[in-house]
Amino acid sequence: MTNSNQPMDDIAEKIAGGIRMLGGLKQGAETQVRSIVEGALSQFDVVTHERMQVQEALLSKARDELAALEARIAELEAQLKNLSK
Repeated sequence: MTNSNQPMDDIAEKIAGGIRMLGGLKQGAETQVRSIVEGALSQFDVVTHERMQVQEALLSKARDELAALEARIAELEAQLKNLSK
């Protein structure tokens, strides 16, 4: 029984070894591609996602503050208009 399963076991072992090798190649390729892309992007003025989120939050806060100031100015102008009557 052992002898009849031996060729199948050998084939299965070779296939498993090939799959492991492909997994290692994939990881190595991903690392190399990431390195190439990061190197290329470092030559450009690129902003990270995290920094972009920070800038968006600051812009949103500035817009809210501007809207509040515009409302306050409109209120003060209305008060001035009433005083001058």
